[in-house]
Amino acid sequence: MSDLSSGQPARLPHLTRRGFLVGASALSLAACGKSQDTSSGAGTKNALGLKLPAGAASAGDQYYVLPFDSTGASYKALDFYENVYSRAPLADQFNIPLVRLNQNYQIVPGAAGGWEQSADKNSWTFHLRKGIMWSDGKELTAADYVETLRYSADPKHAWDFSWFWSGVIKNYTDAVAGKVPTSSIGVKQGKDKYTLVIETEGPVAYIPSACLYTTPLSAAALHKYGSGSYNINPATCVTCGPYTLTKFDPTAQVVLGPNKKYTGPFKPPIDTLVGKIYAGGDMLPRFQTGQVDQLSVTPLDLKIAAKNPKTKALHLYKNPNDFEIWYTFFDTKKAPFDNVKVRQALAHSVDRESLIKSLLAPLATPAYGYLTPGYPFAVEDPLKPYTNYDPAKAKSLLAQAGYPNGKGFPPVKFYWWANAVSNTEAVVQALTHTWNSVLGINIQLQQLDKTTFYARMNKKPTEIQMGFVSYGMDYFDASNMLSVYKSDGRHNWNNAQYDKLLAKGAAESKPQARQEIYTEAQVQLTREAPGVFVFHLLYGYYYAPYMQGKALSKNKNGYDGIQWPGFGATSDSLQGLYVAQNKQKWPRPKPNGIS
Repeated sequence: MSDLSSGQPARLPHLTRRGFLVGASALSLAACGKSQDTSSGAGTKNALGLKLPAGAASAGDQYYVLPFDSTGASYKALDFYENVYSRAPLADQFNIPLVRLNQNYQIVPGAAGGWEQSADKNSWTFHLRKGIMWSDGKELTAADYVETLRYSADPKHAWDFSWFWSGVIKNYTDAVAGKVPTSSIGVKQGKDKYTLVIETEGPVAYIPSACLYTTPLSAAALHKYGSGSYNINPATCVTCGPYTLTKFDPTAQVVLGPNKKYTGPFKPPIDTLVGKIYAGGDMLPRFQTGQVDQLSVTPLDLKIAAKNPKTKALHLYKNPNDFEIWYTFFDTKKAPFDNVKVRQALAHSVDRESLIKSLLAPLATPAYGYLTPGYPFAVEDPLKPYTNYDPAKAKSLLAQAGYPNGKGFPPVKFYWWANAVSNTEAVVQALTHTWNSVLGINIQLQQLDKTTFYARMNKKPTEIQMGFVSYGMDYFDASNMLSVYKSDGRHNWNNAQYDKLLAKGAAESKPQARQEIYTEAQVQLTREAPGVFVFHLLYGYYYAPYMQGKALSKNKNGYDGIQWPGFGATSDSLQGLYVAQNKQKWPRPKPNGIS
C-alpha cells in the first residue's frame, strides 16, 4: 500500500557517511547566518487570528518546513479525490473531512459534529457543522460531499482509488463500471443541506473510520472546472481549510499560506506550510542546517547521526505511522507450502526478538500476528503459542510434514526487494540462514526490483512461491488489514471460515462483539500460518528543538511524534503543534516563498 497520508513526509533515503560529515561542517557555517527570532510571540495572534501559546515564537515564525523525496514520483494533484497516488506534498489541506483521527487513534468529529447508524444498519447519517465557508464565499454543505463522491465513481474520471468504496457504498461498484449513473450511488442529502446520508450495500460498522477519507472538493468549483485540478493553481484554489495555495512547483516546492477566510473550528498555530521537494540525496545535512524542520530516520541513519553531538542530543520520536507489517508469504496452493505443518515449522523457527535487536532496533517490534499492538482489535498474547520461537517444535513439525531434518525438502527461492527503511537485505539474509540452519532445508535468496516483485506476486496464479513483503493500513479498522488474507485477496490462502469471520466483524456494531470476532480471526490466521509475520515497523523522527506542542507527546500506547495520518486536515495534530522560541539557537533560515 502506498502512503495515503500526504501530511506525513515520505520516508527519505538513508544517509551516507560523506553526507553526515558535510552536514556537520555546514551546520557550523549556518550557525553564523540568520536564525529564527528568539523573541516571544505568546499572546499575539497568527495570520489566522489564533492567539499563540506561551513559549511560542513570534507570529512571523509560525511556519513548518517538511522534506519530501520525489524519487520515482510524478506529482499531479493536491486532493485525494483527484488522484491518490500522484498527490503532491501537502495535499488534502483545503478541506475538512467528516471525521478526524486524534492522537490516540480515535475517530473524532470533523466537519460533522455527530453521526449515527440507521436502525436497519444499512445507512449512516452525518450532521454537518453550520457556518464553515469555502474561500469563494459559499458554505460547506452535504452537496460538496455528494458531488465529490459521485466524481470519484465516474468512470470518465477513472479515479485510482475507487476500490476503496466499491462494495461498500450502495451502487458504487456499478457506477464505476458504467452500469448505472453516478447519481444513483448511495450518497445523498438528508432532511436539509447540513445532513449527509451514506447508504451501504449492507451493514458496515466501520463507515465512520472509512470517512476519514471524505476530504471534499468544492461542488461549485468542481462544476466550474470539470475536475479537481483547480486546486494546483493559486489563482483558482478554493479552500475551506485553514490553508490556501501560494506556490505549486512539483519539482521543487509547494507552499501553503493562511486562508484568512477560514471559519472552521480547527485553527492551527502554524499558519504556513512549506513542502521542500528533493530528488534524493542525504537529508541529515539539510536538517542540521535548518533547511527543514524534521527528519525521518532509519536504523542506519541513527548510527550516523549519533556521531554528531547536536543531533545526538535530540529526542528520537517513534510511532507506527500506518501500522506497517513485514512478513513472509507463501504460495499455499503448491508443495511444500500447501502443507500447514511446513508453514508452522518456518514460523516457529524465527527468533523475532534477536533479529530486531541486532538489525532493526529501536525501530521495530516483534510481529506475532498481522496487526500491530495499538491498532483496532489487535491482540498479541493469544497468538504467541502458534508462532513463538521454538526450534525443537519447528523440527518436529517439519518431520511430521514428511521432511525429517529437512530430508527431501525441495530447494525454494525466497524473493525480496530492497528497502532501506526496513533493512530488508539484512533481514532476509538472517531469516534464510535461520531456516536453513535450524531446519536443514535449502532456501535460496532471489532479489527483484520492486516493480517486478509486485507484478509477479500479483499475477493470478502468483509467480512467487515465497516472498518478503509489507503492508500498511488504508483505514483505521481491523476489517482493512485483515482483509489482505481474505479469499481472492492479495494472497492465495483461501479459507471460508476466515472469510465468514471477516464479514461478520464488518457487520457487527458492538465493540466487544467485534473484538471477539476479530480475535478469533487473528488466531486462525496465525495458527494456519499462510505467512510468517516477522516485525511491525516503527517510524523514527527528529524534530528541530523549536517544534513543540501536544501533537509530539506520547499517546496512550506510548508512541510519540506526529501520529498517522500526519500533519493535515484528517488529524487533530494541526492544533497541537507550534514553533517555540529558538532558545537552542538552532539554525533556521527562512525559506523562499514565504513572507
